[in-house]
Amino acid sequence: MNTTTILLVEDNPGDAGLIRELFRDLQGRSFDLVTAASFREAYERLKARNVDLALVDLFLPDSQGLDTFRNLAAGYPSLPQVLLTGLNDQDTAIQAVREGAQDYLIKGEVDGPILMRAVDYAIERKRIQAELEAANTRLRKSAEDLHSILNQLHIGTILIGPDGRILHMSVSAFRLLGKNGTIPEGRPWQDAVGFADQDVHALERLMQQDERKKFLVRFTPPGHSARWLEIDIHEDPRDPRAKMFFLYDVTEIHTLRRQLEAKSQFHDLIGKCRPMQDVYRQIRNLAPVDSTVIIEGETGTGKELVARALHDSSPRKDHPFLAVNCAGLTESLLGSQLFGHKKGAFTGAHSDHRGFFEAAHGGTLFLDEIGDMPAPVQTSLLRVLQEKEITRLGESQPRKVDVRIICATHHDLQAQVARQTFRADLLYRIRVGRIHLPPLRERYEDLPLLIWAFVGQCRKAMGKLFVQDVSAEALQRLNRYHWPGNIRELKSVIEYAVLQCDGDTIQPGHFPPELLESSDPAVPAADPTSTVKDRDRLLGALKATNGNRARAAHLLGISRATFYRWLDDLNISKHDRS
Repeated sequence: MNTTTILLVEDNPGDAGLIRELFRDLQGRSFDLVTAASFREAYERLKARNVDLALVDLFLPDSQGLDTFRNLAAGYPSLPQVLLTGLNDQDTAIQAVREGAQDYLIKGEVDGPILMRAVDYAIERKRIQAELEAANTRLRKSAEDLHSILNQLHIGTILIGPDGRILHMSVSAFRLLGKNGTIPEGRPWQDAVGFADQDVHALERLMQQDERKKFLVRFTPPGHSARWLEIDIHEDPRDPRAKMFFLYDVTEIHTLRRQLEAKSQFHDLIGKCRPMQDVYRQIRNLAPVDSTVIIEGETGTGKELVARALHDSSPRKDHPFLAVNCAGLTESLLGSQLFGHKKGAFTGAHSDHRGFFEAAHGGTLFLDEIGDMPAPVQTSLLRVLQEKEITRLGESQPRKVDVRIICATHHDLQAQVARQTFRADLLYRIRVGRIHLPPLRERYEDLPLLIWAFVGQCRKAMGKLFVQDVSAEALQRLNRYHWPGNIRELKSVIEYAVLQCDGDTIQPGHFPPELLESSDPAVPAADPTSTVKDRDRLLGALKATNGNRARAAHLLGISRATFYRWLDDLNISKHDRS
């Protein structure tokens, strides 16, 4: 049995032990694991013996970030590297992969099969690259040997002449593209590959550039399932005007990564931070029962998405889900909408009307902003929850209803009870199940996931599929912003940026003016481990706005009433506020 020698460069003994255990548990494979706790030790190990692959932590005591990868690649360019990263280091790891690293693995989310596939893929890909370099040398000597050499490689190869027509397509490329019949030599490559127009245009732009990144294409050949191909473009060594396409099948790796990322999404909710994982757990626990649920959180955090996830995970999922916003409606309008009315019950009631409770029979009724519900309607709602029946306006005969109630609010309902603007008995009825949705400033770990999800949605909806990336400077700008409008504001900003972007990469200049001019970095960032009623944050917001309490409340993403109440709760006097 052949033994694969792997150098593990990891300064954390716990992480190193976990990787060692994963290799030890792999069946049918033989690995010789050599360890190093620093960049200097790694170089000493490489001088002492031959290594097939290096698993390298990006952050070491004597080397940081991309320097770790670049310095190791400079000394040992033929050594395949798979990078190890924590959850907060993914952007750096992805940049390293773009610069030539084979892959990256996320600590804490790696199991044996994923580790083995990543190792096999990295070693195989490096072997293929070595074969290609040898093949290119032979190409200079004999054009007659070209076809036989390329056809024996385990990657697809397409040679394209200066006129854009295919000079040669290897058997592997023909197979990867899902083609049948004869190899399409002599045809324009754009017509032969079968890619979508936006991918063809992107490849055409790459062919004109001096420095190129590998390009990822998703396509579905006729009669086959979807495939992911990574395309590397090089000049033909015999004629710089001609191009060579190298096609790598990365379908399996991409599928594994999607399975890994699936942990970051639950129905339409996106997030993998601990608070969001708690939300997913609560949804799973509450979905099977009919208990009333209150969803608490600031405006724009996605409370309706949580309500829909509860409904879609419940036995009521095949029945209606109806949402009602209780804010901004008069008592009569809201009562009529919820309970319905009889013809002639009031002026303008020209016919009988079935309310939301009857329309949602068997399903779920979502009452958004229930803290703004008028007091008389609160009384009627309490009766519905107690008796499971409603009475239309203008009628005296009650009607039985089977509806689950889910409520949401950005208010402090307990404080409203104290001010006698919300019924205490109704609060106890609706607060059987409770889910708190964290604001975006307390889940910055999820910001990249949300950004890429919204970019993907917007580019498709707007027909701007050429928008492929977000620059590092733009991501930094988004990370520094305080997001008082939470996820709703983030989605609006991304929509604006995609609309403004006329290239393949979103830049800071594509963002709306209010984000570019924001003074939010002056406000102390929220610490997920601290209470939201933090004295320093309130004083920092007041200082950043020169004492303007309305603007300070906006910066913190809360209402002015809540801001004033927190000032009193924390005993912040007018002297302190100045």
